[in-house]
Amino acid sequence: MERIHVAVRSRPLPPEDVRSSPWRISGNAIAHSAQSSTRFEFDRIFGEECRTAEVYETRTKQIVDSVVRGFNGTVFAYGQTNSGKTFTMRGSANEPGIIPLAVHDLFQRIQEHMDREFLVRMSYMEIYNEDINDLLVPEHRKLQIHESIEKGIFVAGLKEEIVTCAEQVMDFMSFGESHRHIGETNMNLYSSRSHTIFRMVIESREKSDDNEAEDSCDAVRVSVLNLVDLAGSERAAKTGAEGVRLKEGSHINKSLMTLGTVIKKLSEGIEGQGGHVPYRDSKLTRILQPALGGNSNTAIICNITLAQVHADETKSSLQFASRALRVTNYACVNEILTDAALLKRQRKEIEELRAKLRKSQSDHWEEEILNLRNTLLQSELEKERIALELEEEKKAKEQRDRCLIQQAKKIENLSSLVLNSDRDDRSAAFSKNKRRVTWCSGPNAKQFGVEDLGTVQEGSTSSTIRNRRDMGMPPLFEELMKESNDEPCANAYSSGDMSKDSEDVSLPDSHALLHVTNRRKPNAVKKSDQEQFLGRAGELLIPQDPCDGNDALHHKNTVPCVVSSLSARESEAILVIKQLQDQIKLLEAEKSSIQTNLDAVLELATQQKVSFNEEYEEIALAAEEQTKVANENLSTLSATVKSKQELAYEFLSNLLMETQGINVELDQWRNSVDSALSFIDELCQNLCIMAQGIREVKHSAHEDSARSGSVIRDYEKLSTCLMDKVCKLELEKKLLEEQSQDQRNEIYKLKANLESCEKAIDDCTLQHEMEKDAILLEHLNLQKEVSILSSSSLMKEKESIRKELDRTKTKLRETENKLKNSIQEKIKLQSEKAEAHKEIKKLQSQRTLLERDLRKRDSASVDKRHELNSMPQELSGAFEHMQEDYQNLEMHAFDMDVEISSLQEALVTSIAEKDEALSKVELMTSELEDLANKLNSTESERNSFSNEIALLTKKLDASESTLKSLETSLNSVSREKEVLGMQFTDALLDMESERSIWTAKEKEYLEANHRLNICLDENHKLSEDLIKVRQELGCCREQCKTLEDKLALSVESDMNEKGMKCSGACKESSQIVEKGRTISGAACENDAAANNKEKTKLRMEIRCLRPQLDAHRGRLKEAMDEMKTMDAKYQEASTMLKRELSQNAREVLRLRGMLKELQSASN
Repeated sequence: MERIHVAVRSRPLPPEDVRSSPWRISGNAIAHSAQSSTRFEFDRIFGEECRTAEVYETRTKQIVDSVVRGFNGTVFAYGQTNSGKTFTMRGSANEPGIIPLAVHDLFQRIQEHMDREFLVRMSYMEIYNEDINDLLVPEHRKLQIHESIEKGIFVAGLKEEIVTCAEQVMDFMSFGESHRHIGETNMNLYSSRSHTIFRMVIESREKSDDNEAEDSCDAVRVSVLNLVDLAGSERAAKTGAEGVRLKEGSHINKSLMTLGTVIKKLSEGIEGQGGHVPYRDSKLTRILQPALGGNSNTAIICNITLAQVHADETKSSLQFASRALRVTNYACVNEILTDAALLKRQRKEIEELRAKLRKSQSDHWEEEILNLRNTLLQSELEKERIALELEEEKKAKEQRDRCLIQQAKKIENLSSLVLNSDRDDRSAAFSKNKRRVTWCSGPNAKQFGVEDLGTVQEGSTSSTIRNRRDMGMPPLFEELMKESNDEPCANAYSSGDMSKDSEDVSLPDSHALLHVTNRRKPNAVKKSDQEQFLGRAGELLIPQDPCDGNDALHHKNTVPCVVSSLSARESEAILVIKQLQDQIKLLEAEKSSIQTNLDAVLELATQQKVSFNEEYEEIALAAEEQTKVANENLSTLSATVKSKQELAYEFLSNLLMETQGINVELDQWRNSVDSALSFIDELCQNLCIMAQGIREVKHSAHEDSARSGSVIRDYEKLSTCLMDKVCKLELEKKLLEEQSQDQRNEIYKLKANLESCEKAIDDCTLQHEMEKDAILLEHLNLQKEVSILSSSSLMKEKESIRKELDRTKTKLRETENKLKNSIQEKIKLQSEKAEAHKEIKKLQSQRTLLERDLRKRDSASVDKRHELNSMPQELSGAFEHMQEDYQNLEMHAFDMDVEISSLQEALVTSIAEKDEALSKVELMTSELEDLANKLNSTESERNSFSNEIALLTKKLDASESTLKSLETSLNSVSREKEVLGMQFTDALLDMESERSIWTAKEKEYLEANHRLNICLDENHKLSEDLIKVRQELGCCREQCKTLEDKLALSVESDMNEKGMKCSGACKESSQIVEKGRTISGAACENDAAANNKEKTKLRMEIRCLRPQLDAHRGRLKEAMDEMKTMDAKYQEASTMLKRELSQNAREVLRLRGMLKELQSASN
């Protein structure tokens, strides 16, 4: 986090304004002398005599260094107009500005960083009237600002040039400056009318060799350096701006105002509080958004003038700069990391950490690994123990559940038994009810429910026991509840439902319900309950007739017996139920406690399991890392071992090879020594033999002299033969030279033919271009005609003409494509021509080589002649020497040994010379044979060349004939084109005449429309007059009303007179109304008649124009048909030309093949 660096630079003042200046500078503070409150402090204030290099050294140099290291940087000059901003940023020839200094310094820093490779791109733009223009490509105007995650904020379509040196950057910058908007005002001759942003993008990465490519990181640093020259704020009153200059100034002031508001918001910390900063209000602030409170190192150079006239502007500039001091940026290195780069970086860090750990804490880690292994073993044992405990607890729980289920079943059985005791009683009572009732017969028994109450009587124990024996399994509690629900007590005691089936009705289920309540409430039956039961039974047994008294008394005696028997059984069952319920509660409490214990144990187990798993994973990761390190070490060791083994094997193999070579050399030396010894022995033997043979030599000397004479004669014969052969070779050489000259002439002819072909092709291309130009002119003329005919009444025809124009455009494109193809074919022919030239040059080089070979052969033959001439002389000299030796031997017989040695030497030399002479003779004969063979081969080659040349001449004649046919076809096509062009011009003239007619008719139509408009205007005027007349009538009516009122108020004596006046006035008013009506009706009738006449005239004119339009359309269709036919003919001609060109190309290819074959044959 770093705040914006702000420096202030004042422009030098003339001596007149220095005295009147109200500003005083002291150190890094500036104050107004008249206003003590206006005092500003900045990072640095430069006086009038400072140079731009000092301003650059303060902060911009550091920003450039940080840009090379990957940080973004921005420097911009702010101030009013004519304050020196452009001079500060651009500078001059003598004093360079911030931008040149930064560019040179940037490339110097790049050269210093030898460990990285850089890519530098530059762009130069201006913001003129809130439109972004590219100064490097002036055609790119009104560019748009975009934003993306990868690029951030960027200008779409802005050209970026790749630069490699400062001079190249300065050339691009001077080119951009030439396209910048500059104007003249009252305050400045060359006033900047736009903001310029000079941007340099620096990409860098580490240099990596092939060996270090795997270890290097692919992270790319991308930084941006923005150098901004802002246009100055200005007042129209001072600059005298008008028109365009005023518009420019308003846009400049608007963008600078938004920059000021952005700086103010950022200095107040509104962005940190969640407020809005209006970056998008201006394109300048939008582009510089990263530099204002974002990811950049920013410096502002505030340019001011200390003159009295500009005190207000200077104060506002200083206020802006003081606010900018409070803005903080958050600069960081911009790196683009791929996945591979991240992996490489992480691998590096891991390797470094591993190295550190190996150096510092290797023993400690081993101990920790052992401890972790022990803890792992302990945790596994604890896990096993917990699993066993859990299994045991599960088994115990299952056993408890079984016990609980069994106890519940017992409770259900007991409850069913308790409830079935009632059924036993009821069955006994039911059996009693089947007896004959004699004590209360008749309907009264049914009325009082005697049969129902009889069930309450006491039965004998024997009957109950029998009934129990006779009963099967006791019914379930649910069936009893259903019976109780299906047969309520109310039905038992209702009098209205008593019928003949009442004998089968059982005891009401109130007793069963009592047992149920007693089962739920295991307390003994209370006295109050018994009393209530007895009371209810008494109420039921109240006698209603006197005959029923005895029955009621009998029931009173039987009820308490029944209640006593039921209460005894219920008490026993209730006690059992109580005990069982207590046991159930205890079991449930135990179950809940066991469940809570189990949950706690499970939670602990899960926690321990999670912790153990985490520890196990950590230990496993550490172990895996260690295993990886060990594997890597093993791999490196194995690689080193393998490499050492390979080196050892190589060394051993080299040693073996050397030893074998030494053994071979020793064997060779031994063989050579043995051969030398044998040679010495042989020499000794030869010397002995030579001593014996000297005597024989004396005798054979005479024979040798005779033989030498015969040899000399043979040599002379050979020399004469050789001379004859040399003469023959010279004649053949002359013949070959003549043939080569003929070939040269043929080559020149071929060149001339090729040049003529090229000229013909050039003529074809020119004709195609001329045709293309003519078609383009026709297209332009058609466009003009379409523009003339484009009116509201001819929209359909315009659309048809547009379609036809599109067709013509497509045809033009096709012709252009054809021309391109023809041009390509021309290029191919040119390339083939170049290849033919190359082949000709190769042939010439081969010819020169042949000439060189002939020259060499001539020189060899001359040398051989000299050698042959010198041979007899040498032989004669040797013979004379031998004679002299022979005489000396005869003369000096006593010196035999010396003479023998000299004779031996002479003999050796003579023998050697003889051998050499014989070898030379053999070589000469072989060379003569080779020359003869070569002469035969050259003759065969010459014959093949002559045949090929004849074929080439034939092909050239054929190509010339084809070219002539092409020329004739082209001439015919050109003639047809001329004819078609004449027809087309005639059609165009007809079209122009028709157009003139149409234009005249359109003028008439427009005049008719104008007349209609005039008539409509007159109608409007008449309607306005009618409205006025009606208004006048309304006024008259109002006047009449006023007169009537006055007459009513007047005296009765004047009533008659005023009545007469009023009647006259009424008559006049009615006459006026009638006149107005007649006038309005006549005017309306006249207008309607005039309009109808004009409409009929226009309709007649339109009817007259329709056939002309139809005729014009027909002519247009005919012209289009003629165009189509012309296009068809043109296409046919073009296809013919293409075919002929393809044939020519095939012939050229054949010629090339023949030339290649000739070259291969010559080689």
